[in-house]
Amino acid sequence: MVPYSIETHHLSHAFKHRPVLHDLNLQVPSASIFGFLGPNGSGKTTTIRLLLGLIRSRKDAIRLFGKDSNLHRLEILSRVGALIESPALYNHLSGRDNLEVIRYARQVEKKQLDQVLELVQLTGNTRQKVREYSLGMRQRLGIAMALLGNPDLLILDEPTNGLDPAGIRQIRELLVELSQQHGKTIFVSSHLLGEMEKIATHLAILNEGHLLFQGTMAQLQHLQLPVLSVETDNNQLARDLLQRARYRLLDHGPDQLTISIEDSQQIGAINRLLMDQGVAVYALQTNQQTLEDLFFTLTRQSEAANPNR
Repeated sequence: MVPYSIETHHLSHAFKHRPVLHDLNLQVPSASIFGFLGPNGSGKTTTIRLLLGLIRSRKDAIRLFGKDSNLHRLEILSRVGALIESPALYNHLSGRDNLEVIRYARQVEKKQLDQVLELVQLTGNTRQKVREYSLGMRQRLGIAMALLGNPDLLILDEPTNGLDPAGIRQIRELLVELSQQHGKTIFVSSHLLGEMEKIATHLAILNEGHLLFQGTMAQLQHLQLPVLSVETDNNQLARDLLQRARYRLLDHGPDQLTISIEDSQQIGAINRLLMDQGVAVYALQTNQQTLEDLFFTLTRQSEAANPNR
């Protein structure tokens, strides 16, 4: 039996009778990096607040480390570190003093300060006032706070939000290290699909509170269909013709024509369709569907299957 750090059972939630989560069944394996993906407003933060007990859930809807989160809340939370959106920091204090506030409140051994600062690569900035920190340094300090107490599970809500490419890479490398070298389970929500593709071992894709996919990265890649990029002398006409012929077009902007295909025979059929209608085809190129393409495909399939949702 696979040990799960997080399990939800038919988890649903509504705000003032407005449903935001629908029958969510998550299984987060221990020691995994679990990417919880979806656009803004899909229900990711609500799910995290439910997992942490900030919003109350029904009995046995959420199990962490195999235990009901309502019945064993204090025991469970002692094994969980969390960062929801941006960390709450005292700008007039140093990074170390910010950590000391959390350490004292959680009654953690003082030696852990140096340990977590080293993990997040802030040992050279411990005396610097937080007001002078870059956004990436503030996020790493927030993760250091979550690591105090040596939790088994880290729950991070959009930890790379607003960071530049260098900051995103630093957070990415940190999360991989925490999972692979320290055995932490990392549950990380994000709308950056391509970024999660680089680090996640397991994924769940959420849209409008509905779970569209859950599984390993390999299982997701198995769903990825080839895509055909087409260059023509009249992309708008070509787009209209292909849509009328019920080909699945991926939205890459008006200047790009990208079609999801199932086999190589469709390439010839597309080429004949366009040429027969007087559209000059300059180039045809096949590629593997990206994770972002797949997300939009899954979303459209879900909306088509549930038009009244």
